[in-house]
Amino acid sequence: MSAALDKNYIDIQSDSLIKKAVDYYSHTRSHQNKMLSWYYQGVILKNAKEYAPSIIALEKSEKEAEILEDNLYLGLIYRNIASVYSLTNNIPASVEYRKKAICFFEKANAQPYKDYAELALANDLSNQKDNLSANLLLDSLLLRSDDSLLRAQCYIRKASLLVKQGKKPETAIGYYQNQPRSLFGLLDYAHLAQAFEMVGIKDSADYWLNEGYLRCMDTPDSASLDYLKSRIEIKRGHYEEAYRLVDHASSVQDSLTRILLNQSVSMAQRDYYKNESLLREEMFRAMRQRVLFGIVTGVLLASLLSIIFLTRSRKKDHQLQEQMARLALEERELERVNRDNAHLVGSLFSEKIDHLDTLSESYFKMDEGKEKETLFKQIKQTVSSLRKDQGMFLSLENDLNRYCNGIMSKLRDQVPRISGDNRWIIALFFAGYSYETVKLILNKVSVESLKTARSRFRKEIKESGASDTDFFLKMLEMKKRPQAGTNESNRDC
Repeated sequence: MSAALDKNYIDIQSDSLIKKAVDYYSHTRSHQNKMLSWYYQGVILKNAKEYAPSIIALEKSEKEAEILEDNLYLGLIYRNIASVYSLTNNIPASVEYRKKAICFFEKANAQPYKDYAELALANDLSNQKDNLSANLLLDSLLLRSDDSLLRAQCYIRKASLLVKQGKKPETAIGYYQNQPRSLFGLLDYAHLAQAFEMVGIKDSADYWLNEGYLRCMDTPDSASLDYLKSRIEIKRGHYEEAYRLVDHASSVQDSLTRILLNQSVSMAQRDYYKNESLLREEMFRAMRQRVLFGIVTGVLLASLLSIIFLTRSRKKDHQLQEQMARLALEERELERVNRDNAHLVGSLFSEKIDHLDTLSESYFKMDEGKEKETLFKQIKQTVSSLRKDQGMFLSLENDLNRYCNGIMSKLRDQVPRISGDNRWIIALFFAGYSYETVKLILNKVSVESLKTARSRFRKEIKESGASDTDFFLKMLEMKKRPQAGTNESNRDC
């Protein structure tokens, strides 16, 4: 629908219709439909004087047209971009895009489009005051084209050039009068009036000026005519009227300049964001290339390492199997040695306890005399050394944990209220020492107090609700220690 309206010269200024197509096709892979939807959106926005969004839409269409290598639409896109720049008085940019349009129309072998693009370029060159280049281009079009409409517009442009230069007003009048008035632009009426004023026909000059004013669509149009009319009034000596016309045109021009400056700012912002986007794309592309290079290098390196690894692994398979067999034998031998060592250490632990118990029992059974005194000195010396050895109790705890299923660690965790010296006493009870031996080691306690302590420990363990209560109580019972080295040396542990 948007295309049909455009091709029938029905300029719409709302993009609500084409926006539906843009929203739909922008999410598809159809480059053709994306190109067309953005192109017509750009044209409609140009008609609505939304120049910056128009340029953005046309540039999006340009990218799709480049993918499709559609030279005709590239020419149409550049033609409309040039038109936007011309409408915003950015004539150098308009000239640049007119030339691009001409180039792609030629590639597409679209001669009529190329000819009219050259006509528009001639007009831009005239606005740049490059009258010589503009005139040469118009003469070239007149020589090669049979298009009566194009030729008529070329003569109108040549007439305008002559009036701007103040040359050959009769020739300019002839050019204008031989062309259909429907092709006249607003300024052409003013230029024809100026030509008649130059040859002294004031009535015709006023007539064509009035015809121009009748065709004014808005204030800017009338201001353009006011400025050209002021030049006629100056020649007639009507300076006050000329001043009024120039003043009015100037105020309108100030307003237009502000609008154009806003458009220029919008264009500058567009160019900034466009360049920023291009920079991000370039950085992303470079990063992607580095990642791809890293992946390829990693794959090649991994492949090389795999080949080396497989080669070496094949050579060492037999050696590894032999080593594993030897390790299995050594592991079994190590287990046997550990069992023997554990039995030996357990025996030594039991013998250490038995030795002190034996000395203690012997002392209490002997009659008074020198032998008992000598034995007492020996026990005293042994016990004294034990009392000074702070590591003795720690060693005892470690031995009990090792050979009695971690009993001291469990006691610490499950019955924390038994601590300090009480824990040492209970360790001696767990180890199976007699009351007499414990009394000698601790020195300051009596047998009765030790019996009371054992009863208190039983109560505290029961009240603690420890998960290993039965185990603790069993180890706390008084028992006759077996002889070291017998099979019963670890019976209770």
